[in-house]
Amino acid sequence: MMTALPASTLRLSAALGVSLLLTSCGTIPIPSVLGKSAPETVVYALGPREGYTSPLSTSLKPACPALVFDDGGFLLTDSHQEALSRVAKETLVANKKARLLIAGYTPPNLPADHARSLSERRALAVRQHLIGLGFEAANLQTVGFGNDFSPTGPSSDVVVIYQQ
Repeated sequence: MMTALPASTLRLSAALGVSLLLTSCGTIPIPSVLGKSAPETVVYALGPREGYTSPLSTSLKPACPALVFDDGGFLLTDSHQEALSRVAKETLVANKKARLLIAGYTPPNLPADHARSLSERRALAVRQHLIGLGFEAANLQTVGFGNDFSPTGPSSDVVVIYQQ
């Protein structure tokens, strides 16, 4: 005669099974392609939209001086808002459909996950303000590099706006 297990025991067993399955995925070997192992490279995803150049490219030029943030902060200051107003006036007059890439960075002393999240929040705050100044949302792309960036990139608490 079988006895029914309480629902909490079943949920715990299922959760334990899923966690064991997920942790074992890290040890699954990745097969090589055509006898060659895949090179380890860092890939930055800039979103689904086409036509954006990576900020790792040296051909991109900043649209304005970098916006410097306080340690740990992501709210825009009055000086940030003034700089963004100048960017909007100069850029939108020249081209109503201007495309901008907004890249956030943090210094190397932060944990990687926190740095990536903070840099993305900063970039999104800048994007939201630019939308309020008249930019089309579809023409503004953000990326938060955190402290994982190219050797020639900024290594401090800044957001850089690149004109595409």
